[in-house]
Amino acid sequence: MPSRAFYSAVGGLILVALLVTAFLVNQAVTRWIEGPSFRAMLERETAKGMHFESAHYAPLTRVGVFGMRADAGAGEKGFKTIVSLQANQVTGAFNPLGVLRRRWQLQYLHFTSGTVRLQKTEPNPNEPKPPGLPWYLFFWPDRVYLRDIKCDDANVLFQLQNQESGIHDTFLEVTPNGRDFEYDAKGGSFTTPDTPRLNVEQIHLLVRKPRLTCSTLVLGDDTAHPEQQLSVTGQAGLQQDRGIQVAADFHSLNAGPWLPEKIRANVLGKFSGHIDYKSTGTGLETATAAGHLALAGGALHELKAVRTYIAATKSPDPGDLTLNVCQTDVKMDNGAVSLENLRVESNGIFRLSGAIKMAKDKTLSGELELGITEPYLRWLPTAESAIFTRADGPYRITTVHVSGTSEKPQQDLSPRVAKELEKHPFVALKLFFNSSSAWFTD
Repeated sequence: MPSRAFYSAVGGLILVALLVTAFLVNQAVTRWIEGPSFRAMLERETAKGMHFESAHYAPLTRVGVFGMRADAGAGEKGFKTIVSLQANQVTGAFNPLGVLRRRWQLQYLHFTSGTVRLQKTEPNPNEPKPPGLPWYLFFWPDRVYLRDIKCDDANVLFQLQNQESGIHDTFLEVTPNGRDFEYDAKGGSFTTPDTPRLNVEQIHLLVRKPRLTCSTLVLGDDTAHPEQQLSVTGQAGLQQDRGIQVAADFHSLNAGPWLPEKIRANVLGKFSGHIDYKSTGTGLETATAAGHLALAGGALHELKAVRTYIAATKSPDPGDLTLNVCQTDVKMDNGAVSLENLRVESNGIFRLSGAIKMAKDKTLSGELELGITEPYLRWLPTAESAIFTRADGPYRITTVHVSGTSEKPQQDLSPRVAKELEKHPFVALKLFFNSSSAWFTD
């Protein structure tokens, strides 16, 4: 009968064999992960899973037992929503127990920085279905499970009106929700051609086919005043139904940055309001919107048109024109935008009300009621009898018709004033000299 020493020796040999085997297997796994064949397989599977024509990774380094690291990873020429992907300093860890649940489970992926470029896609009902798996792969993992993805400095970019738009320099985290994903972003900035640069306070999206749901999108223009912000909630279809429903609330946002660049510094105040937006597709031609906007603490500061008028007519100088009222209803239908129930007033100086419409082709139309008080009309002797013929409180009223385009707006008030000036050549001459004097002074 073998002695206890014999069993101890055999046990020791087995332990040594196991250690040697584990060491050799570990070395083999390291060579496999860090070798070109594994990297080629990873690039192939990434391209297939994310619909890229090609994907590339920098040489891989094994980290710990089930982790790996690469200096960079990229995908190019995407033919679905993602056009390209660039990630830097990629680290991740694999959970082998996920195989028991038929999935390749990545415990985490982390990028120090990355950029994703998106494109508009349309549903393709003729898209072929992916081929079925061979029978012998029935027990093989059939999907990748991403437990947590973090990017410290992410850019999510897309083209809007042929200009680069999107979210810049944000912290992005992606977590699974069943077989779908939730996206959380904080920090960074948001830009489009139609909006100023806004700070990203918080974004939360759930992408679950056939719809994308935005439960939280909060953007602001002043980090010192988080109550000044743009809040958006809504849904968007991702498959055959491409409809969009969005509700936007504006809270004390600075008005200037939303206006044309040449007058941004001249309009002071903060605007608030609400707009509901709906569309049956991704284009503005199918969209309708309705809402209301109002400006608080508004003023016209050193506006060139006002300064020129005061200098030429020698009317009382009001300084900055305080806007006691500035509000409008906003509507959009089939690409046309309307400002209805428009009202702007600076008490004791002027009042403007009416409606303006910009059609899909950018042409303007509208009718405005303009009222000006007597001290600002006395320079023209026939102003009240020939042009501003109606009285309403302290204001003398005339109707102004708007035409032209958004690039070259026109109105019929100036020709009427010019016609009256022809009857008063000395007044016209005085205006000329006053304007010239102001020009040389400036």
